[in-house]
Amino acid sequence: MLNIRSIPLKYRLPLIHGGILGLARLKSGAWRKASDSDTPISGPLLVSGFLTESSGIARGGHLSLKGFQVAGYTPVVHDLRPGFRHFIDGKARLPEIADGGVWYIHANSPEVMVALLAHSPDQWASRYRIAYWAWETPKAPDYWVWTADYLHEIWVPSVFVRDGVARAFEAANRPDLTPRLRVMPHPMFDVNQARPDRTRFGLSHDRVEFLCLFDAKSSSARKNPWAVLDAWLKAFPVSSDNARLTLKVQDLSRDPDIAARLDTYMSGRDDIRFFTERLSDTDINNFMASFDALISLHRAEGFGLTLAEAMTLGVSVIATGWSGNVDFMDDNSAYMIPSQLIDIKDPTGTYEPFRPFWIARDREQIWADPDVSAAAEAILSVTNDPELRTRKAAAAKARITAVNDAWTAKALGSLPFNDWLSRKS
Repeated sequence: MLNIRSIPLKYRLPLIHGGILGLARLKSGAWRKASDSDTPISGPLLVSGFLTESSGIARGGHLSLKGFQVAGYTPVVHDLRPGFRHFIDGKARLPEIADGGVWYIHANSPEVMVALLAHSPDQWASRYRIAYWAWETPKAPDYWVWTADYLHEIWVPSVFVRDGVARAFEAANRPDLTPRLRVMPHPMFDVNQARPDRTRFGLSHDRVEFLCLFDAKSSSARKNPWAVLDAWLKAFPVSSDNARLTLKVQDLSRDPDIAARLDTYMSGRDDIRFFTERLSDTDINNFMASFDALISLHRAEGFGLTLAEAMTLGVSVIATGWSGNVDFMDDNSAYMIPSQLIDIKDPTGTYEPFRPFWIARDREQIWADPDVSAAAEAILSVTNDPELRTRKAAAAKARITAVNDAWTAKALGSLPFNDWLSRKS
């Protein structure tokens, strides 16, 4: 029997997503679509996410949960992952059965489909349903449109994501779904408690320490660490005694090709190092706070969570000036790297899914190619101009607090979902 994991990801993802959508369509005859005319039925606030995992979407779920709690809500907490094994039989159980209330799902469209499949509709049909979606290209996948019919609201972290999902709705001739979108940037309430500790993380007190983060199981084409390394070598043609770059790489063992490519940059350099230790949320904040600067020469970000966290911690940021991160950073608060827009090329298929040769490329699907020379200049500026570095970091720390405005008690309390709560739960 063919093991689906043996199929290259570029072909595997369309099979998985197509299969999930097909099953959902088959079972959706018993499902209730969301409507503005639905009558509120009071109940609890249930917050679901991948809350026991280590990933960007898991981190975002924790931040949303914290945002509700800081605003005075007492949500019921639910980990989505265990129930996913029931996506065919629909026998998963939500932790609090009620006739109404709010179900907030911090997951993208495919995972929301699985959550709806895994839990029988009698558990969620009478709830106000909100999902939190993030995407990293100018148009979200077309199959996301189907899921939106079953959600009263879709929260997104940036204007960039809102516009990308809206384009998908428009392309499917469903502009009626666009009013369900609400920009809700990730709140930064629990980041400030970090304690820098250079000794714990093997950092020098005599060098300017730079950090680049990426996950090998995600799309390295999007995170683009290669541009960071090229910029570093351009800034320092020989190994630097004054600065050092740490690449925090997760799940490197999953892709030996990426590991081998990274190794080529390390040859003869003691100013570039790997850090592969898995860290808790608390430790990752302490880790990030221990650096002088974070570099992200991304091709696209739905939000730029690590960039926002670094700014909150007073760490200088060098970043591509395009996509979701421009909502909360500018030239006063960060080293913004110019770019040109190019067609997406992603070998993993995550952002460039397989298409038969007779289907034309979607020309809306583009992302950034950051200027490596400008990035090298920024690296040298951070290294050699500590006064400017400190000034930008202070401006960043002041500016990033605005992302919390959407999560105040007053702001959240004015939203429609409150009509469905039996208490400020």
